Amino acid sequence: MIPRAESGVKAYITGAAAVTASFPVDFKGNASIDCAHCQFFRSSSRRCGLNNQIPEYPEKYIGSQCPLVFEEDEAIE
Repeated sequence: MIPRAESGVKAYITGAAAVTASFPVDFKGNASIDCAHCQFFRSSSRRCGLNNQIPEYPEKYIGSQCPLVFEEDEAIE
């Protein structure tokens, strides 16, 4: 049975998810780490699919509100 909120919403129960995104690296070792190369970037609305924010300069950088955590010493093969 699906609960209905006819009398209003008392509270919310929050769920969390861990996601992984991969960014391309060319044969010279140049990585394209920016929002435009992220699988979660919605190019039609120019918004992040994870947090619904509009990132700054998505073709050049990772947005300041990006929820992804990057490993500093991750090896690029």
